[in-house]
Amino acid sequence: RHTVLRLNSRLDELQAAILTVRLAWLENWIMRRRGIANAYSEGISNPRVVTPPLPEDLACHVFHLFVVRCTGRDALIRHLAERGINTLVHYPVPVHLQPVCLDVARDPEGLPNAERHAQECLSLPCHPQMSDEAIRYVMDAINSFAS
Repeated sequence: RHTVLRLNSRLDELQAAILTVRLAWLENWIMRRRGIANAYSEGISNPRVVTPPLPEDLACHVFHLFVVRCTGRDALIRHLAERGINTLVHYPVPVHLQPVCLDVARDPEGLPNAERHAQECLSLPCHPQMSDEAIRYVMDAINSFAS
């Protein structure tokens, strides 16, 4: 939730030093995230959970997040949490409904796709340290969701 319009793009020397070292791992991390996204796309078969379409060329995406949609998102969050799976809702309030943006000109009918997405979106675990077993566990948990 944003209450003021600001930009923060500072990076101190310590953060820069750490990130410089981590650059050596970046390509492997990206490749792992792509593998996780591909596994999720192929392995999530629950019709209530919509996975994003993969790009034709996986090299076009780094999969910083893997965001699915589910009309019963809150029940899915509980279902996954009961199985020890952490998820996040990264964008619960669309930009046009943020308090700081209420005066921005927009369609008086609203933005129904953005609003629906904010109600349905859920970011699944997608980090390079995930084991294949953990990926299968997440997929099995999602596929067992029936509520």
